[in-house]
Amino acid sequence: MREIFAKTVADDLVEFLQKHPGQLASVHSVFPHAVNILVGENDLVTLTNLDDITPMGLRVDCGVSFAELLKAGDKVMLDTDRFAAADETFSVHLRKAQVWESKLRMNLAARPAEDGAQVRRTLVSWLGEQPAQGLLPLLPRLTHQSPRNRPAADNLYSRYIAGDLEAFTDAVKKSNWEHALTRADRLIGFGMGSTPACDDFLAAYLVVFNIAEVLNPGYISWIREFNQAIATKAKYRTTLISANMLRHAADGKISRSHQELIQACLFENENDLVQLAHRVMQHGATSGGDFLLGLVCALEWYHHIMTNTGKEGERAWVELNQLQPVPGI
Repeated sequence: MREIFAKTVADDLVEFLQKHPGQLASVHSVFPHAVNILVGENDLVTLTNLDDITPMGLRVDCGVSFAELLKAGDKVMLDTDRFAAADETFSVHLRKAQVWESKLRMNLAARPAEDGAQVRRTLVSWLGEQPAQGLLPLLPRLTHQSPRNRPAADNLYSRYIAGDLEAFTDAVKKSNWEHALTRADRLIGFGMGSTPACDDFLAAYLVVFNIAEVLNPGYISWIREFNQAIATKAKYRTTLISANMLRHAADGKISRSHQELIQACLFENENDLVQLAHRVMQHGATSGGDFLLGLVCALEWYHHIMTNTGKEGERAWVELNQLQPVPGI
């Protein structure tokens, strides 16, 4: 039996295993550096040997391809301290794994509005220098930038979905969330791969929406309903891997590399923005770039909302003080 040791385990997976010990699961999909294990009908647990981790995920110390250990349909017993193949070919020990928080930490100082806007401009500029693959040919159109030198050569599916993506981003900017939700029907599941391009784009929006709602409880009343609606639609319109990604994103959870980049965009820290963006860019064939495009679009909305929130708070403070009686009169 091959013995494998977990390095890091996601906090939501720890909670799940504590509530549901002794789960018999089946392997859903196998890649050289990751394997997805299906629990029940909809929940995926992801093991990876890369320096990253996803919600409901586990980072393990394994130097061989997972394809040498598992195949789709294999049975795996999941317990609080160990995962074990039903045929006893391997086991993963969890006891000494470090627990990773799958949601962003909100106890950091938020970037000032102009600082945040400059971070977004830096990210847009860097993206403009990357190969125009996936949805990235639409970067100038969706961010209202002039193409550098000459228009980037687009591809069939980015050209096909361009109008719907632009309509979605415009509806979000106007806080017309019902129209944005209708437009999202055209986006969910659109593209190729285990996480279609538009799903990666939407995932960035859902995480940023969640952060804005947490930082301003009750101010943006539609976010919780919107995020839940996207997660529900995804169950029937896209791949199982992507539906899990969108469900986690709706709850404010995303893989560690994506999490660290978003944190650098929204909160004050010393991390290298371009280095973090480059790391995200490496995900999948085009998934990283598609997510980054969604992120720069979502950040434009975020900075607009946060700026207006601050102004409304200032106006409310002034109005409140104008209503207070002047002492001694």
